[in-house]
Amino acid sequence: LITLPQRQVLARQQQAQQRVQLAGAVVDQVGAVRQAWVRAVAAQQALSHARQVQQAADAAAELALRMQQAGNFSRLQRARQQAFYADATARLALAQHAATATREALVRQLGLDDAQAARLRLPDRLPDLPMQPRAPQEIAGAAKAQRLDWQLARLQLEAAGRAQRLDLVRSLVDAEFGVRRDTTMNGVAGERSSARGWELELRLPLFDWGSARRAQMNAQSLAAVHQYEAVTRSASSQLRESYSAYRTAWDLARHYRDEVMPLRKAMSEENQLRYNGMLIGVFELLADAREQVASVSAAIEAQQQFWLADAGLAAALVGRPVGAGALTLATGASPASGE
Repeated sequence: LITLPQRQVLARQQQAQQRVQLAGAVVDQVGAVRQAWVRAVAAQQALSHARQVQQAADAAAELALRMQQAGNFSRLQRARQQAFYADATARLALAQHAATATREALVRQLGLDDAQAARLRLPDRLPDLPMQPRAPQEIAGAAKAQRLDWQLARLQLEAAGRAQRLDLVRSLVDAEFGVRRDTTMNGVAGERSSARGWELELRLPLFDWGSARRAQMNAQSLAAVHQYEAVTRSASSQLRESYSAYRTAWDLARHYRDEVMPLRKAMSEENQLRYNGMLIGVFELLADAREQVASVSAAIEAQQQFWLADAGLAAALVGRPVGAGALTLATGASPASGE
């Protein structure tokens, strides 16, 4: 009865720890679903681009074959166009598998059955980049209030302190108080008697003064303190790393959107004007289009990396960091432009 209030508080803290752990499991699932969605949409966008490239390569290969048959193209020139078509066909097959694999990964993360998976619809492209990235001050302020690992470590520290005070009382004073009823049977006389009374049991610490138990409690409390400090330091490091990946990915995606792609578009327009003025031929125009393939693919990958980094930062803010993968600069191999 004396320790009942402390044990109730300790039980409520244990329930709070279970709720935080359950929330962490939910956040892990949400983060995994979000990243699977980003990969599925990016793979579908890359598939659409690969299909356009393959169609253009098919037209170029067919035109090169007819020009060779007419005697206006050499065998080497036609082979170059055919090689690009073969490479585009192989890349299209890989893109189709990647789109299917990422979509099925999303289906598994969502737990959909066959009928639900058939109704799943994905957008044609990833969302546009935000106008401005998130500020570091906003990230630091949100993390202090949202991180689940910090809340769990704090609850464990408080529970360890309360459990230590409760066990300290038990190690020094161990008393039991109860009601006793004894029944005695006399088989010879056929008599039966009962005795009722109170019973008080006290443990006399003649041999065990509870020192080992108190040492164990001190070690557990010390471990909880160190765990809390480790979580606090690790949280700061994880946030810095996640924000660096987020900001770098945003800068790269914006660089492709505002610098690389406009330059490629301007070059394409100039070559179109030269083609209209009969300064270059159709194969030079197609060669310029092939050189844009790597830039478009890199822009799609940069946009995918940003949204993966954004999902990773959101998970790190609540103390459940997920691996978004290392940032890479996807320049791609520029195919030969031909003669």
